[in-house]
Amino acid sequence: MGATQQMAEYMHKLSYEKLPPNVIEYCKVLILDALGCGVRGSQTDIGEFTFEFARQLGSDPQSSIWGKRVKMASPMAAYVNASSVNALDYDDTGKGGHPGSSVIPAAIALAERMERGGKDLILAVIAGYEVGTRIAQAIEPTWERYQQVHGIGTAQTFGSMAASAMLLDLELEQTLNAFGIAGAIAPVAHAGKFGWYDKSISFIKDNVAWPAEAGVRACLLAKLGYLGSESFLDGEKGYWVMAGSDRCDFDLMTDFREFEILTVSLKPYPCCRWIHTTLDAIDALQAKAEIKPEEIDWVDVYSILPLAEFFGKTELKSFVDMEFSVPCSIALKLYRVPLPDWFLPRNWKNPKILDLARKVHVKLEDKYQEIFVSRNRNSVLIPSRIEVVLKGGRKLEGYEDVASGSPLRPMSPEGRLGKFRDLTAMTLSKESQEEVIKLVTNLEKVERIDEITRLL
Repeated sequence: MGATQQMAEYMHKLSYEKLPPNVIEYCKVLILDALGCGVRGSQTDIGEFTFEFARQLGSDPQSSIWGKRVKMASPMAAYVNASSVNALDYDDTGKGGHPGSSVIPAAIALAERMERGGKDLILAVIAGYEVGTRIAQAIEPTWERYQQVHGIGTAQTFGSMAASAMLLDLELEQTLNAFGIAGAIAPVAHAGKFGWYDKSISFIKDNVAWPAEAGVRACLLAKLGYLGSESFLDGEKGYWVMAGSDRCDFDLMTDFREFEILTVSLKPYPCCRWIHTTLDAIDALQAKAEIKPEEIDWVDVYSILPLAEFFGKTELKSFVDMEFSVPCSIALKLYRVPLPDWFLPRNWKNPKILDLARKVHVKLEDKYQEIFVSRNRNSVLIPSRIEVVLKGGRKLEGYEDVASGSPLRPMSPEGRLGKFRDLTAMTLSKESQEEVIKLVTNLEKVERIDEITRLL
């Protein structure tokens, strides 16, 4: 039996009653986090541009756009909301990218359209994480190939497709067709043209929005009888080759003994996950000694090759450049700028922020690069050593190699709720904030998902 067939059968055997309580609870945590990121992200240029693009197309009012008083056709709602969830780079991360930003907007868009309840949404979201994360992990290329070509968000098409298939109650044959359709319209492995060598980082960056829309599209087509390859993941000409990889671990892809959703991390900072251990090291230094930014002579960051090669930019063209800048992230953190406001031009363009950023230098530490590769390039296990030199010559040093927000250092319940409240404070009333928290916390009791989306 091929991997495509095994995945489809796994989905058809999955039921809400078989889900462990801890998996259900963590699914609700991830949904609330995505909603917060999406509401705030709708206020960024990325959120505004994708919304205006979708508005110009025109469509039936089926599913809500978070942060707006508008509904659109479900595929477009998935696209717009996914763009907003990932806009701040504050959304969850897994072993192959940002799974929640593709899976959750797709699932909520269809659940709202079809008047489904909380249990249906939970089951769909979990199926999306389980399918998408396994495929992403199984096709991860070797380091040599990774440096030449790799995708970010590519395999997430299958995650949003799996969630959509559950909500549309696709039959087994329709599900197999949906795999083929989804794979054929999945985005290319574009990370080589992420924008590192251009004037600015691409707004597409992690490419989560097209996979969200494509997964919904694939299942709606399959439901109508549209045919796709029923063995799309399989063999020497399978999806892994199309995605630019040089390997595929089919045993890993079809090993369903554990729930991959439990390996997903939340983010305590609105920037690329690869920067987080560096910021954690800064945070630890701030806790030991009050560091006044104006007293800093320079900061040296010793870490892995990609950070040294690409993440040292201090000449920023957009807020997305800020999300991938170690120097600017450190400056924003040391000046204690509120996290949801990092993307605002008045902050990342602030002369004092940029002056401090120019004092930060990111350098390669060979042994850290070796550790990084040996840990399968896990973005929450990036070694980072910090040296902060103050005026007068005093030196502060810190080190971290396990990112906060990861399963090894999880955010507290208070921290997670505080993040949601901070992200939605500009858009939702306090009453609406607490009502959303209450409904998602008790999601299995919600009869219709529009009880939540109407509050957004």
